Amino acid sequence: MTGLVPALERVVTESCADLGYRLFLRAMKAYHVPADRPRLVALGVALGERFGYPYWVVREGLNDRAA
Repeated sequence: MTGLVPALERVVTESCADLGYRLFLRAMKAYHVPADRPRLVALGVALGERFGYPYWVVREGLNDRAA
């Protein structure tokens, strides 16, 4: 299987979850993927709790449809 999503899944499961999620965030920012505020908050909270990221690190640069 080829493509971004399968590659990110492999990184998360076979290598390093932290790296995989950081790459996922970069891809969301690079492709300017739209997301609504509740999903961005949930993503920021989940990643912040799991990896110790401040909320602003997750949120900064994401395509917030409510902004």
